[in-house]
Amino acid sequence: MRPYILISCFVVSIFALATFSTLPRNTRDGWNYLLPSQFVINQRLARGSTQLPNGTGVCGAVIYQLSEAQTEEIRRNGAAALPSDLIGPDGLKYGRWGNTPLPKDMFERYVFNSTDSPVGLNCGHGGWEKEWRANAQVAGNYYSTNGKALLLLKASELRDHPEYLAAVGYFYNP
Repeated sequence: MRPYILISCFVVSIFALATFSTLPRNTRDGWNYLLPSQFVINQRLARGSTQLPNGTGVCGAVIYQLSEAQTEEIRRNGAAALPSDLIGPDGLKYGRWGNTPLPKDMFERYVFNSTDSPVGLNCGHGGWEKEWRANAQVAGNYYSTNGKALLLLKASELRDHPEYLAAVGYFYNP
């Protein structure tokens, strides 16, 4: 074989290894790494993000469906079933769980800001934004924040719909 073919194959192999090793995987250390470990995830339902202007960072949202067992516990015990000692993978501690609707300042920081600056949820650019914006504004759901991200647990429909699984939204800003 010619030397340039060997060199080309070597360079492509190194590039492929570097690229594929950094891609998220659908495991606890992949897309699910954003949530504290106390959540038992059934699947990731949606995600989206936006690079903010002037290289100030990335904002976005990820929606997860929780397991049947964790949903049943939330259905039976409400907020008492929610973990109280949440620490995210970034080491930041979440505060106490609150009841929705979200306070106005949190809503504008993580869910929707009417100015030109996108935040958390509206950085996701998904068809699910309207539903999750409403989840933040109606009673019966729960939220917690660590100062950089908001967890919004959709639980308001669990009692009326036994077939539903709980969902949690993770909305983040730089």
